[in-house]
Amino acid sequence: MIGEDMEGFESLILEKDVESGVSKIVLNRPKVNAIHEGLLDELDRAIDLLWKDEDTRVVVITGAGEKAFSAGADVAGGNIPASHFEFLELNRKGERIFRRLSEIPKAVIAAINGYALGGGLELALACDLRLAKKSALLGFPEVTLGIVPGWGGTQRTVKLIGMSKAMELVLTGVRITAEEAARFGLINKVYDDGAFEEEVMKFARDMASKCAPLSLGIAKRLVNKAGEGPMDIGLEMESFGAGLLYPTDDMMEGMMARMEKRPPEFKGK
Repeated sequence: MIGEDMEGFESLILEKDVESGVSKIVLNRPKVNAIHEGLLDELDRAIDLLWKDEDTRVVVITGAGEKAFSAGADVAGGNIPASHFEFLELNRKGERIFRRLSEIPKAVIAAINGYALGGGLELALACDLRLAKKSALLGFPEVTLGIVPGWGGTQRTVKLIGMSKAMELVLTGVRITAEEAARFGLINKVYDDGAFEEEVMKFARDMASKCAPLSLGIAKRLVNKAGEGPMDIGLEMESFGAGLLYPTDDMMEGMMARMEKRPPEFKGK
């Protein structure tokens, strides 16, 4: 259960709604929510808290304000790495923390409410689903700055949209609109700016209410592994996952609710 532990953050805001089962992580570094090492540490702590929280079924990550989800890494904000090795380690740290978003047994939604550039886009790619404002702009500017994406961008982009389009985005540094990104699968849904927050929360609440927590966590793990390993291993994992869920209380509740034509009341057991 998250209680007083929700407090004490400086670079993000952690919000929880017990009734809906949705928690929010809001990146809070005006003006563009740039990501520095302190924010990475706080994100890691927030993931720990949410991982253990039985009330949270869906996590929404977004940026404070109207301008940016996150405009990327803030290596110039007084935290410039002193050596090649320190910069390498900063990249490895971000990769490890972003990886945990793909491993947490909750659905994680990136609510892209503005610019998602560089490390900000990499954070969004580490989430399970990406919902965006129509006015949002996305891109990897790293090659125009003499560096490369270092928090998973070169890897996750290929797995999501294929080699050719990933090459275009990474090698040119071009910025694309949310609607263009949706056409080739980088974004799941695009909403009008004025309705964005309402639509995102409706999407998250619907998922939290309709999906059994245990099956959601296992299904997420199976889909992720499908993109990482051979088919035969994935199929074996799938059968084990199905076996683990039979017969849980939530499975029986889901079946009964369907037969009785009523909404299910899942307990995560």
